[in-house]
Amino acid sequence: MSFATDVKNEISDLRLSKSENIAELSAFIRNNGHIFEDSILLYTENMMIAKRVYAIVKNIYGIHCHMTTKQNVAFNKNNVYYIEIKEKVDLILEDLSVKDSDGNFLDSPKDYIVDSEEEMRAYIRGAFLAKGSINDPKTSQYYHLEFLFDKKYESVFVQRLLNKFGLNSKILLRDTKYMVYLKEAEKIADFLKVIRAFKSVLYYEDVRVLREQKNITNRLNNCEQSN
Repeated sequence: MSFATDVKNEISDLRLSKSENIAELSAFIRNNGHIFEDSILLYTENMMIAKRVYAIVKNIYGIHCHMTTKQNVAFNKNNVYYIEIKEKVDLILEDLSVKDSDGNFLDSPKDYIVDSEEEMRAYIRGAFLAKGSINDPKTSQYYHLEFLFDKKYESVFVQRLLNKFGLNSKILLRDTKYMVYLKEAEKIADFLKVIRAFKSVLYYEDVRVLREQKNITNRLNNCEQSN
């Protein structure tokens, strides 16, 4: 299991307020949803994320989603979990600020979705569940966290939220997608605190400190050898 999966599993187990769940679900559907005239189709390879989305929709809107599992035979053969919403579609999309009351898609959610600090954290969590990844500091040579968005305005919106927490995130155009990323180890640790992945913070910081100690030792050894 990858470190990114560990982080997503941890935050998928959080218990949040209704407004936080709405913010998280808004981000997830904006970045993961295939929206049709009478349905919303979501998918993920992570069973805990699928269960979380299913539970949030059921608890807030009082409906049962249709969930199916298929094997991804084209790539890594992991299971893919599909969640289909076929009830109250217009109400849900308007409530989550994905569409307005006239049925038009909104470039960014309305202010009430991220009106408080906790709701901003929740939106970032939802975006990370849908489009985020993070390198394992133990196995990777460099520190890297990213979101890969299809739309520029969503990347700008999430970047602004991240930077409200002082994370100094940047945007880079990668092919046809927009990557919001962090490369500073301390900022990545701060990000994990922002989304309340506290177990992952402890692991990340332990590995980071150990790596820094090894680097200092190696530099001292190199100095001694050169002298």
